[in-house]
Amino acid sequence: MVQNLSIIIPSYNEEENINEIYERIKKTLIDINIDNFEIIFIDNGSTDKSLEILKKINQNDKKVKIVSFSRNFGYQNAILAGLKYSKNDHVCILDGDLQDPPEIIKDFVAKAKEGYDVVYGIRKKREAKLSKKISYKIFYYFYQKLSEINVPKEVGEFSLMNKKVVNHLINLKENNLFIRGLRTWLGFNQTGVEYNRLERNKGKPKFSFYESFILGLDGIVSFTKVPLRAILILGIFLSGISFFYFLFILITKILVILGFGIPSWLIMPKGLTIMNLIMVTFFSLIVLILGIIGEYIGKIYGEVKSRPRYIVKEFIE
Repeated sequence: MVQNLSIIIPSYNEEENINEIYERIKKTLIDINIDNFEIIFIDNGSTDKSLEILKKINQNDKKVKIVSFSRNFGYQNAILAGLKYSKNDHVCILDGDLQDPPEIIKDFVAKAKEGYDVVYGIRKKREAKLSKKISYKIFYYFYQKLSEINVPKEVGEFSLMNKKVVNHLINLKENNLFIRGLRTWLGFNQTGVEYNRLERNKGKPKFSFYESFILGLDGIVSFTKVPLRAILILGIFLSGISFFYFLFILITKILVILGFGIPSWLIMPKGLTIMNLIMVTFFSLIVLILGIIGEYIGKIYGEVKSRPRYIVKEFIE
């Protein structure tokens, strides 16, 4: 039973959307008879008038709370802060750009009443540029193939969780967060609700291609050792080829010394072009291998620094 609810909204330069999302959330919660709620905006170091607008809303409605970061600490950390500051028995994560319609919260609550610990949104249809659609499909394809956990396709952070799941999430010690993956990793009784993800309502997208790529890479590195195992297998394979090639060259040299007629093409590949191609291929593989290993080492480096995940400049109740 969902009797009270905390709504978490990570927000960065969303001055054009704040009032609308606030009004639509309030209306949605009134429609489903949830009077005991709080709306927590996490202002991720906005440089526009977002914080000013939020403070005005807070003056008129104390159910709206504001967690203001000292700078932009990233989308995932903003969600984590919201989870930590939430007080109610159920928590809903919702983006501040209105691409995830607040009205879907009704369906989340209905599913939660059936006994589910986690209800997540499944993007049945995504209104976005073709390039974005293709990049998402590529990410989910590789994520499904490589990951050691089964994160459903077309699922983001838009979800509703009970406090039991939230407590486990905020107690995890990882610094590089991938909420949708960690949420799946925790287990519990989960289900999804399909919805149409809309184009951004107003303003400019805050996630660049590079940031989306890094988030996806974090998600893959956090939940699989497959790339490292692939490197080991590739290393064994290439070492085997090198060993047999060495034996081949040694045997041909001995046969030549002993006077056996050996075709010249067996002794040395035709021209330097083939050798150059082999060298370039091996060099490219080495660079790729170092990049993969470096990504895992970078993750370890990020974890051992033990810096705070974010710094709260101001908390307004």
